[in-house]
Amino acid sequence: MKRLAVVGTVLLVLTSMLLAACAPAAPQTVVVTSVVTQVVNQTQIVETTKEVQVQVTVAPDATKNPYNDTAPITAWIDAARKPMADLWTKTHPDQASLVKFEIVDRGQFASKVLLFNNSGSGWPDVVFAEPNIVQAVADAAHDFPMDLTEWVDKGTTDKFVPGSLDPCYSPDHKLLCLRNDLAPNVLWYDKTQMDKFGYQVPTTYEDYMALGEKVAKEHPGYVLGTADNEPTFYMWASGCPVAQPKSMSQVVINATDDKCVRVAKMIDTMTKNGSLSRLNPFDPKYIALGNQGKILMMVCAAWCGDYVFNGTYYKPDQLKNQLAAALPMKWAADDKAYTGNWGGSAWSVSRHTVNPKLAVSLAVYMTTDIDVTQIVGTMPAFGPAADAWAKKLDTSKLYATNPYTVMKQAVGMVNPNYTDVVRYDLLAGFKPFLTAVEQGKPTEPTLPDVQKTLIDLAQKQGYDVITK
Repeated sequence: MKRLAVVGTVLLVLTSMLLAACAPAAPQTVVVTSVVTQVVNQTQIVETTKEVQVQVTVAPDATKNPYNDTAPITAWIDAARKPMADLWTKTHPDQASLVKFEIVDRGQFASKVLLFNNSGSGWPDVVFAEPNIVQAVADAAHDFPMDLTEWVDKGTTDKFVPGSLDPCYSPDHKLLCLRNDLAPNVLWYDKTQMDKFGYQVPTTYEDYMALGEKVAKEHPGYVLGTADNEPTFYMWASGCPVAQPKSMSQVVINATDDKCVRVAKMIDTMTKNGSLSRLNPFDPKYIALGNQGKILMMVCAAWCGDYVFNGTYYKPDQLKNQLAAALPMKWAADDKAYTGNWGGSAWSVSRHTVNPKLAVSLAVYMTTDIDVTQIVGTMPAFGPAADAWAKKLDTSKLYATNPYTVMKQAVGMVNPNYTDVVRYDLLAGFKPFLTAVEQGKPTEPTLPDVQKTLIDLAQKQGYDVITK
């Protein structure tokens, strides 16, 4: 009695599974080989093969391009960026209908991303915001920014001012944004008054304190800046480790470190003798000191020349080419000078965008086009644009010498052991310290309270805190 046993079924199933992993989602006719075993008798077995055509439906292709180069995108900007958006629209008439610019309060950006994540839609494609905000939406909960490393060619990123893109990199070195403008802190000083009094511009913080003692004795009422804009300025330059991320989930916070203590001691000494003001830099009483020519120097951001000294501390009729910039000061114990940063925003792209080609090209244009980068007036981050911007400073009635060379060098001097690209509010953490400054009390005793406050804020943002 003859019997047939078809044992090719396993091969058919395996072949179908393999095709399911790599074929588009549509019915496909595939050819498989089936092995047929024919049992002739107890001792004779004959195997033959034949091809069988079957129709199967298989899974989508995981490598298929999910993007659409003609899809519209939305870009979130602030009011100051509106002229930049208008110029993009004017110079890109073929794409203008694809880009919608919306003026949005970026302070609400992080919370809105969570809402969009819950609903599965609504994300903007491009966002203008500070690097610390971009970093805040790069954690696992928000997961917003696209890694631009493969989208922006190295020839472009290499032309940014050295150090300018550092705040845009995540701890695992993903490029999350492109810097729009820069704001490293430099030492601004009134060259006219300093020359008149015969004072030398300090190059170390020890010289700074010594000059403070001299000014307090010889010219009481004159100041070398203010303590109320710390910690962004002095603590950052000192490398006080209170915002030193090791990863997206781990950060070093030690407000009682020697590099924090030395700043507190300096501030306590100089505020006590009056050479360092306790007033906020925008307090009317501090502004009055500027109007009277009594601010001999001040650690402040690159934009402070054009936007604080010019028009706030110095009235238009007072301008007499008196302001100059010096490189950041150095602590004697340190191997090099460092500085901090106050401001400077960036452009990021959403990882959810379906038109990354257009979204990235918009971000690149906003940060690298010479014409568009000159509109707002702050120092551009893109090297060629920054060089073009610097030429305008030569004609200013404010500056004794063009400060651009100092500004550009200071960008690469921002201390990496203190950064504002963390998800917790540093100023809120330093509230005990700043309250002491404003109330005329010593700041050094507040550092343990600062430590406690910062740890609490960091842990609420999901950080694992390292204290040593």
